[in-house]
Amino acid sequence: MITARQKPKRKYGEGSIYQRKDGRWVAKYKSVNMIKPCVVYAKSESEAKRKLRELKKDAAKGLVQSTSRRFGDYADQWLYTFKLHSVEDSSFDKYESAYLTHIKPAFGKMQLASIHSEQLQKLLVEKSQTLSHTVVKIIYIILSEIFSYAHSEGDLSRNPMHNVKMPKKATFKPEREIVALESDEVRAVERIAEMKSKNGRPCIMQAHALVFLVHTGLRCGEFLALKWSDIDFESRIVTVNKNMSMVYDRDKDGVRIKHKKARIKCTKTASGNRIVPLNTKAIAALNSLKAVYREMDIVSDSVAVTRKGTTLSSDQLRRVLRRVLAYAGIDKPFTLHQLRHTFATQALNAGIPITVVSKWLGHANISVTYNTYIHVLESAEAAAVELLEAI
Repeated sequence: MITARQKPKRKYGEGSIYQRKDGRWVAKYKSVNMIKPCVVYAKSESEAKRKLRELKKDAAKGLVQSTSRRFGDYADQWLYTFKLHSVEDSSFDKYESAYLTHIKPAFGKMQLASIHSEQLQKLLVEKSQTLSHTVVKIIYIILSEIFSYAHSEGDLSRNPMHNVKMPKKATFKPEREIVALESDEVRAVERIAEMKSKNGRPCIMQAHALVFLVHTGLRCGEFLALKWSDIDFESRIVTVNKNMSMVYDRDKDGVRIKHKKARIKCTKTASGNRIVPLNTKAIAALNSLKAVYREMDIVSDSVAVTRKGTTLSSDQLRRVLRRVLAYAGIDKPFTLHQLRHTFATQALNAGIPITVVSKWLGHANISVTYNTYIHVLESAEAAAVELLEAI
């Protein structure tokens, strides 16, 4: 029998055919766009030649271009070529983090065409055991968009995400309980803000910022973006129309540069643009900040600044929160966002209608407010039932 090894070698780009020791025939083809050659098997030499011709045609159409590409290489190209320029910088940071942390380690070294629906579904179910619904949803979106793109470009003959579903919410770990400061803890924070050092200056310079957040419910980024011109002391209102986020600097190829930097943009939604009333304690906190800045010769149009007059970052404000809680003896896991929860909880407990609270918080719709603070409403309902007995 005459084998392919006895025939003249084919030129580069024409592919190769040969017979294995076990009798099977092999057709191998690699174009300049393929990282590894595509290999098919046949029972006869004529069948191998036919399959090689089919491989060449498919490669010319782009149908097998990526079957030998690793998922990680393909996904990297999609992420930094398409996704980078289609979402906000802060949103892209979340997508990139989810991809690098949860997706690439699982599938990065696998061939794109070798990934099946069962593997993708299994990943989502596993992640639902340890991650929040929000993060798993981002993972699901990324995988869906990558494979949809590969399929639409002809790089895959099928979309393995077609039958993959988001895990049911019941499979996720319980959502973190909404934590709010109690009334006595709020008063403790207010006392710490008034504490003075020996030189007469506040012990913690930005402690009054925390008091302001407790009494307005602004998001951290909204507060950090505030200008003094946004505050009308006479009318006792603050206009919220900006948000500051910390995003990575990137080079021209989209690759992260070491440090994050602050970027101020308009609020994400129309409901985020709003006017929030200022109570007496919120006004007092702002006046205290002004007095501190004046005493330290700090001149800035930003409300939240450092001793050097530069805009305060979210990390710096978190450190302020940790110090204030330690001084106040409050030993509970607590974040800046939970100052917002404290405001909402106190407002609802005070009897302010949920429609008004929702507007002040800048929620897109009242259902967000209701679902977040249903425990507060249930407590109020229980108290109302007791009052019913007095009628």
